[in-house]
Amino acid sequence: MLDHRASPGFTPEEAKALGYSTEASGEKLYEAKTNHCSHCGTVVIMNPHRTRERSYCQACNKYICDNCGIEQRLPDYVHKTYTQQLEEGHSFLVNLKE
Repeated sequence: MLDHRASPGFTPEEAKALGYSTEASGEKLYEAKTNHCSHCGTVVIMNPHRTRERSYCQACNKYICDNCGIEQRLPDYVHKTYTQQLEEGHSFLVNLKE
């Protein structure tokens, strides 16, 4: 949600440059569907006007962000969800303290 009711908001060019649709420009409230990438945890705004296919992970059975979709196609890619990465980092820090 972007609340620009009390400010001038984005110009259509600024909104587009930031990844929003031009409907997010101006002095208004803008709401859109979002999705969390299961690989990196980033929030992805689901653009209803998108024509490209979204990246999808068969192992997670979830949509992922474009950056993780590119990384997933690399030959040395190892599948790890965001939760797995957090747990590995936590275990590493716990072992470091011991």
